[in-house]
Amino acid sequence: MDVQSTSMREDQANRATALLVDWSPDGPGPAHHRLAAALRAEIGSGRLRPGERLPPTRALAEELGVSRWVVTECYDQLKAEGHLTGLVGSGTRVSERSTATDLPGEPSGKAAGASTTTGVTSATGVTSATGAGVSRTAAERLPASLDLSPALPDLASFPRPAWRAAVTRALSTATDHALGYPDPSGAPELRSTMAGYLRRVRGLDVDPATVHITQGVRNAVSLLCRQLRAAGATRVAVEDPSWPRMREVARAGGLDVVAVPVDSLGMQVDTLVELDRRSRIDAVFVTPTHQFPTGVPLSAQRRRALVGWAAAGGRLVVEDDYDAEFRYDRRPVGALAALDPDHVAYVGSVSKTLSPALHLGWMVVPRSRAESVAAQREAVGALAPTLDQLALAHLIESGAYDRHLRRMRRSYRQRRAALLAALDRYAGGAPAPSMDAGLHVLWQLPDGCSEPQVLAGCRSAGLAVLGLSQCRVAPGPAGLVLGSGNVAEHRAAEVARIVGGAISSSAGQGGR
Repeated sequence: MDVQSTSMREDQANRATALLVDWSPDGPGPAHHRLAAALRAEIGSGRLRPGERLPPTRALAEELGVSRWVVTECYDQLKAEGHLTGLVGSGTRVSERSTATDLPGEPSGKAAGASTTTGVTSATGVTSATGAGVSRTAAERLPASLDLSPALPDLASFPRPAWRAAVTRALSTATDHALGYPDPSGAPELRSTMAGYLRRVRGLDVDPATVHITQGVRNAVSLLCRQLRAAGATRVAVEDPSWPRMREVARAGGLDVVAVPVDSLGMQVDTLVELDRRSRIDAVFVTPTHQFPTGVPLSAQRRRALVGWAAAGGRLVVEDDYDAEFRYDRRPVGALAALDPDHVAYVGSVSKTLSPALHLGWMVVPRSRAESVAAQREAVGALAPTLDQLALAHLIESGAYDRHLRRMRRSYRQRRAALLAALDRYAGGAPAPSMDAGLHVLWQLPDGCSEPQVLAGCRSAGLAVLGLSQCRVAPGPAGLVLGSGNVAEHRAAEVARIVGGAISSSAGQGGR
């Protein structure tokens, strides 16, 4: 490191840690963003190498003349992006994965070896009519496959130290009995903890006896479909558009599936009632808090109508509380199950709050169905590991889970806003009207734009993208369901340019 560099002020040399960073506390924009950019540049240039240890937050804050919060937020951001790692006892270090080649630079206004134009050239080799010129190599610096799955959280922000502590706590406090054959309904400790948690954050008056621990939402839905089929049900309804796997799971359970349209107020309950008059519908699957993929909530009037319909005919409403933890514009409304726990089954998981790799979820079932659901658990035998269940209980009870969610809400709100702003600048089309929530955005494609061709263009450039048509039963307008949780703010522009290039390439090709 060149400590004699004349481009830096003398007081920028960290005397205690020998960290030299081209940064000043005075400048435009938030200090933690500017410090993160400076350290990112040091890593990208190779001056900070993989495995090197960074100063403690307090020491660096004192040396730079800023608050400790500035450094902590900077480190957290770089950890979330995968540039830094932090382990208990070893401090904060540059990630072994961080290299100059996978760090995007500042957007350039001119492609290397090309004249400045009003078009944008992406890694697909196509030109978008939106935005200014951009270096093709900037897009190529994206990972070979950047997963924009709508339900994928920022995996780099998984709270490893807190989870490690929770696992250690679970191991040290688990009784000998807990290590035996597990209760098919789940570890009693987690069922009790979840009952209290859902009462506190979702307004559900839950008896632990009605809580079942599952391997995730898909496992919960599968169990409920088996219970419905065993009870004589033949026909269920889903939202259109909706999570494609919901339909697959229902059909795999031997049930016929009926699609009910969704509009700006959520599922059209009057259409559901009319379809039920023609041929009985035994259950309906909904995402009332934040509808997937449109992003709209089910209106209060339709909520009441839906539970009224279920109660009048002895039917079941299955509530997937999708993205309830990530509401940014205002406090989320209570769970639908709180209106009628006798006819609404509530399901959720940690796949978006922590990681899908944990395979941990829960469902709260009406008392009238609790025994038959337990029988299906015995038959299926798919159980989440007991120690992981106990660890999750400790994570929640310690308050670490709530702290993680508070931190991630801030991060995901910024990521969502950054992706929307970049798409608005570089991509044709428009965002679908939705509330400010969740880990994805629904991007409506321009008229005459071929959704399959846009998807192909994105995937050839290394973006794994879900098309809106894949979520539909009935035909409808073309669109992209773009996950924002796994896209760091500084990558939003590159992603938007690739999407914009694919949209421009498909314009005028027709078809959906």
